[in-house]
Amino acid sequence: MKNPLTVTIESKMAAIMVLLFSIFLIGLLMIAIKNFNTETEILGAQDQNILKTVSPQERSLINEWLSGSDTGLSVEDVGYRYIIKNFPDKPWAK
Repeated sequence: MKNPLTVTIESKMAAIMVLLFSIFLIGLLMIAIKNFNTETEILGAQDQNILKTVSPQERSLINEWLSGSDTGLSVEDVGYRYIIKNFPDKPWAK
């Protein structure tokens, strides 16, 4: 003989367990997507930092910074693009 109360409780418990497992898997998927988007933004940011022209104000700031620091570099030898590429934190703007 089957107890109808037991069948109802077991089916509800199974439904709750399946629901919780689904929520867990969806949470993992959301975390993975967020991490993927963050990595994509980081990789994309490296492509966006390509500098096409150097403004006159930035040229004068770089020249002042090079004359006041002992880096051993000169704009005539390496150029502005090399300096901007090797010093991404822009110490001349501080």
